[in-house]
Amino acid sequence: MKTCRPFFGLKTLIVGDVNTGKTSYTQLLLLECRGQKSMIVLDMAPEEVKNIGGKMRVPQDPNIHYVTTQIRPPRLRAQNDAAALRIARENAAAIERNLFTRAESIPAEALIVNDVSLYLQAGSPKRLYQVMERFHTVILNGYLGNTFPDGQLTRIERKNMEWLIRHCDQVIETERDIPSNLREE
Repeated sequence: MKTCRPFFGLKTLIVGDVNTGKTSYTQLLLLECRGQKSMIVLDMAPEEVKNIGGKMRVPQDPNIHYVTTQIRPPRLRAQNDAAALRIARENAAAIERNLFTRAESIPAEALIVNDVSLYLQAGSPKRLYQVMERFHTVILNGYLGNTFPDGQLTRIERKNMEWLIRHCDQVIETERDIPSNLREE
């Protein structure tokens, strides 16, 4: 039996702190579901910085449409909260322009989103949900933890992630820390 069966027809959100396996779990589901559904993958993750973040590795497959854009990690790149918010707004605009428009134009049965919390730092959860409603199956992952200090950006992100949790059918919390030597490179 394939791992992805319990996810068909549902909106599933995978949450956890930094380096708890959210992306790895999402990637496992993608590989397990490959060939059973046409999929679009929206990768909102920045490139890895200080062992945090990183894009998914998606296999070449005519039924998998992989879409990403340049994302900068606000809390890891900004000198202060105001600069972090500015970067987050730029990221949200790029995601709406480059990822959401593609998701709405490509017919697929399933939507997979890596690092949705990057969008929710400044983006609209309702706009995200509009995109999600177009798909029979939705699997998202995002940061919900205590690694980053409290600040305006963190509070917005948490509030929007909590909104998303209330609008998903199931939520999976990752808890284990993955040693750096076992993380996917």
